[in-house]
Amino acid sequence: MSMKNESEKLSAIIKEALYRATKRNMVLTPFNYYKVFTEVALEYGLDEAEIHKMLYGMADVSAAELEELKKRVLEIATNVKDVTVNVEKSITESENTYDMTIRNIDEYKSRIDDSIASELEKIKYINASLKAELEAARQVLEKQKMAIENIKELSLKDHLTGLYLRKYMNEVLDTALYNYNRYSKVFSIIMLDLDDFKKINDTYGHLAGDEVLKVIGSILKRITRRSDIPIRYGGDEFIVVLPETKLEDAITVAKKIRDKIASVTFKKDKMEFKCTASIGVTQVKDGDTVESLLERVDKALYQTKHSQKGEISVVE
Repeated sequence: MSMKNESEKLSAIIKEALYRATKRNMVLTPFNYYKVFTEVALEYGLDEAEIHKMLYGMADVSAAELEELKKRVLEIATNVKDVTVNVEKSITESENTYDMTIRNIDEYKSRIDDSIASELEKIKYINASLKAELEAARQVLEKQKMAIENIKELSLKDHLTGLYLRKYMNEVLDTALYNYNRYSKVFSIIMLDLDDFKKINDTYGHLAGDEVLKVIGSILKRITRRSDIPIRYGGDEFIVVLPETKLEDAITVAKKIRDKIASVTFKKDKMEFKCTASIGVTQVKDGDTVESLLERVDKALYQTKHSQKGEISVVE
């Protein structure tokens, strides 16, 4: 199957899976969505191997192809969101019309004869039923919007570690720089690289390497604040953006990350091994751009890698 046809089929399956999930009032957890997605995919004639490929990707699928699929998902989500906004606007307008009708009925009912009043009561009842249906439709739309946001969120995250992807980092740094230049909100960046990660893959296998990356992702999420943004920069490199954090506080966070990673014992069959991370830290300064920030924190990391691995370097 060509990449174009595969992408179009995936788009159709995602649309149908989202529709069914919201129609069934399902909470859109990854597990629930997986079930509905699999159900739809089987109906589209895919076998289990093809479904697994669509959900998790395969080694023979290039990064460019995966990016194209993610782009398609975002396009679908955006189109559906536009539709839901328009429908919600129509619902609101209908509710306003309903409320006006009820006010008019109640206002004029006392001035007319009983037969007309009876008919107006019927209209009032019908309008009440319509309002209930509109409210139900609003709830479905709300679930659709939540589903769309979840899909967009997933498209920005690495499936292995659960961290944000590099493409989201530029948006985060642009916002942080704006807040610094506009409101003097200082922020810092941590960049870390796993030491001798290739040796781990070569010695214990890529599945063990993947497990290490998952654990690192989990550590970064646990140690950082909700406002911090941990990112998988690429391969075994990670970045953490720390909003409203001065350099000395960022160094404290970096030490916690370094110590926690070094304390973990990984297991592969009967073998055990450890992993360390070299870290660079910097703080924003006047005149910075995204590029200058990344160059500076990368320089700090480079110093660590070439002086003492598993430690922390700072470039101001």
